[in-house]
Amino acid sequence: MAAAWLAASAATCMAADWAVSTDHVSIYFAVGHFDISYVHGRFGKIAATVEFDPAAKTGQVVVTVDADSIDTGNRVVDGVLRSPQFLDSGPFPEIRFVSERFVFDGDTLTAVDGTLLLHGVQRPLRLTVERFVCKDVAAGIVLRFTCGGALRTTFKRSEFGMTRSLPDVGDEVRLDIAIEAARR
Repeated sequence: MAAAWLAASAATCMAADWAVSTDHVSIYFAVGHFDISYVHGRFGKIAATVEFDPAAKTGQVVVTVDADSIDTGNRVVDGVLRSPQFLDSGPFPEIRFVSERFVFDGDTLTAVDGTLLLHGVQRPLRLTVERFVCKDVAAGIVLRFTCGGALRTTFKRSEFGMTRSLPDVGDEVRLDIAIEAARR
């Protein structure tokens, strides 16, 4: 689910290891409700590992989300979303994205292609990069080379076997992902 980085290849072993900032990684979602408004929420427990070589434009990202950490701000709705009606977080406690390829246009990262595991189903997923920057960042007296960005994607939940309440609860799920990581 979400956060920015990708493409496993032979060059991955040359990629630097990055420390993902737990304070600067987030995954928010939105799904239509009765074609009137949206239900918005986020996931509170996200673990990410990043290997990235900006020069070679290679690396890999693995993002693991605790499905139980879903939070819409409404405990009743959260309980329904964790239930067998939607995420079924008992037998499917993790949501996972594993990158397969970074997509560049020249020197600009434009997308991250990978595989999303959700509700026991694996499907290809492209994260579109809305913003991605790498630069030296001063944190007190320490200067660290940091990359970060904002990514977005949409997918149909029905493709992952979650068909409950269609069409009243929309099929298309939008994810907004933010991530920052500093080179170790």
